[in-house]
Amino acid sequence: MVLTRHAIQFVSNSYRTGQYVPPGGLSEDDHEICRQSFIAELSQLHAIYEKMLYMQVPMPRAGQVNQPVLDFVNQLMADFELMGTTTQDLRGLREVLDRAAQRTFNSPSITRHLYNTLYRLGEYDEAEYALRSYLHLVDLISYDWTETHKNGDALAIDRDGISMTIPTARPDLPEDNAHDESDCIGDIKNVESEQVTDMLQVLITAIRMYCNDLAKSVDAVEMAEIAKELYQKNKTKIPISIAAYLHRAIGVAYGLLGCQTFDPEVRPIYHEKALSYLKQSLEIDNQAWETYYQLALQQAEMHDIGQAIQSITHALQTNPSHLPSWHLLTLIVSCPIQGDFKQALKTCEIGLQQVELKDDYDEAEQFILFQMTHTWLLYALNGPEAALTSSGTLFSSYGKIAVVPEASQSSGQEMIISGSFGNLSDLQGQKKNRGRSSSSATTATGILKENGSRSHDLSTASIRTGRARSASNLASKAPSLGPSTGLLSVPDNGSTGSKHHHGLHLFGSRSTSHKPKGTESPQGSVNGNMSAQSLSAMPYDSKANNSVSSFQSVAPSVMSGQSILQPSYIPMKPTKRAILRKQRSERILSDLWLLTAQQFIKLGKLDEARKAVGEAERVDWTHNPMVWCVLGQLLLAGKKDIEEAQAAFDKALVIDPHHVMSRLELAKSYLLLGNNQMAEGLLDSLTKSNGWDCAEAWFLLGEICKNTDRLERTKACLFYALELESTAPIQPFSILPRFI
Repeated sequence: MVLTRHAIQFVSNSYRTGQYVPPGGLSEDDHEICRQSFIAELSQLHAIYEKMLYMQVPMPRAGQVNQPVLDFVNQLMADFELMGTTTQDLRGLREVLDRAAQRTFNSPSITRHLYNTLYRLGEYDEAEYALRSYLHLVDLISYDWTETHKNGDALAIDRDGISMTIPTARPDLPEDNAHDESDCIGDIKNVESEQVTDMLQVLITAIRMYCNDLAKSVDAVEMAEIAKELYQKNKTKIPISIAAYLHRAIGVAYGLLGCQTFDPEVRPIYHEKALSYLKQSLEIDNQAWETYYQLALQQAEMHDIGQAIQSITHALQTNPSHLPSWHLLTLIVSCPIQGDFKQALKTCEIGLQQVELKDDYDEAEQFILFQMTHTWLLYALNGPEAALTSSGTLFSSYGKIAVVPEASQSSGQEMIISGSFGNLSDLQGQKKNRGRSSSSATTATGILKENGSRSHDLSTASIRTGRARSASNLASKAPSLGPSTGLLSVPDNGSTGSKHHHGLHLFGSRSTSHKPKGTESPQGSVNGNMSAQSLSAMPYDSKANNSVSSFQSVAPSVMSGQSILQPSYIPMKPTKRAILRKQRSERILSDLWLLTAQQFIKLGKLDEARKAVGEAERVDWTHNPMVWCVLGQLLLAGKKDIEEAQAAFDKALVIDPHHVMSRLELAKSYLLLGNNQMAEGLLDSLTKSNGWDCAEAWFLLGEICKNTDRLERTKACLFYALELESTAPIQPFSILPRFI
């Protein structure tokens, strides 16, 4: 066991220093073969060492630390950054940590590694449980805090419209009130050498998860307050880079809380706090371009457009290839106070040319949103005809995010999206024919053709190839799967004789009754889970792009062992990240159709607009309130019954009771009916909550006050509407990533 441990350290250190020599006489000149050989060798050594370790090391008593197990886990986590390439590897790593947790007694370090692994895997629900456990183990939260921290006034709403209790800020500590680590952490952690920097990294990662992935501002601020208190107690021991990163994270958390708070009294307080922490981060490290981006976003949301331009310019000077920075600059320049839309369009086109897309799902998502901004700028400058012409590019780009990475495989199958541009229904794992009726398909195809734009058929858009191989597959060769037996694919229905391939299925599996006779699935199943041997390895980042088969043929001896990262089973249930990405991709496709519908409404082509709204409804009618809002606008434009349009707005508000545009349109419909009292009530509630920065709402409220001879109120509303209108971008700043 001692020799194996030293062999692991030797192999790891030799690869890090560039002195690694592949076994079996393999060429050192081929970097890829050398790397794959290293992964296979090191993963097998870890597997061997783990088996020997657990045969000799007993379960510790309460309060004792199983140091050999901790040393093994720490070494594996350090090596994983060199070995891990796929989601399958992360699942294998999680199983290793679960086994290690069974051989230790409430280990904070193992719980920390487990949280980080679950977060990277996208299992956010389980990551939250691991996070709470870790914070309890290191005495950063107590059980009393867990029971009482949700008590208080519910003055914020999350993205699902659910009210949240605003957190209580922890008081700042005096400068001279610095403590040792023993003042704020527990005994077990001291023995395990759990460092304050490790805890701060966990809290920063938690803030990122709550801001970017879950949009839970209250939880983000709670983590930020805990991190702030921990930092202030150990300020002298924190590196400058972590201190600057922490203040940036705290600023981002308060900025999100300010956006999700509907109380007009506390909202400016949170925005000012966010601005203050971001400026403190720059005082600590004024070279971080990420902080300049976050500061520019916060200043833009506070309508300080002049300062926002200066901040985002700093960010782009340091990192000119950051796509969200170009998008933010474009939105800032599109504000009327900056002049005209020509400069914004030029900035947008430069940004689209400057950015080189990588094989990254989130970046592809942001790229499509950037293209949508480009389309809206074309509409503002050249009218709806020009906007419709560019819509084909948007639908074509959508193919890059139509299949979420966690559920796809590079097996040469084609991605099928029903209709001309399609929806994501095939991802739901329901066995049904997704082909539209001929009339619907003709409508979808003809929508853009009638306006001089070609329809882009996404049904032949193939899923990205060149996936990275997992370390587990390198060490344990999976059985060969032919094209017709792909694990996540659905075999052709023999009764139809069609060569139509279904998309990849995230939710559930197809019934075996639909498989051709005589075809056996290569997958094993344990309680509804897929066998690891039959799983196609999918990357969470792309580090390798060559064929594994060539390496396996060159070094069969290296491939004969079992990798430590080989998971025993793969759950059929998709990760939380996959579910959220699927929801976002459906929302984007729905918004693309609604964008097209709005252009048709402007052109007076109401029949075509109705068809586009119908396509949007097919894609996402239960989660996107804009579907019903645009339908209401269409009904009003067609001089239909106003009550029918109000029913559409009411449906939108059932989906999201706080949807700004739907509440605004509903108030306008009451004005058309002459019901000023109802309209004023809606507008007053809107401007006091999350529609506080809606210029049109303030203008209409001012007009109502004018008609009722409330001159002072009229003056205040109209002046504020004018101020907001001058700093309103062509698309809301909320479409940008919150935390980078």
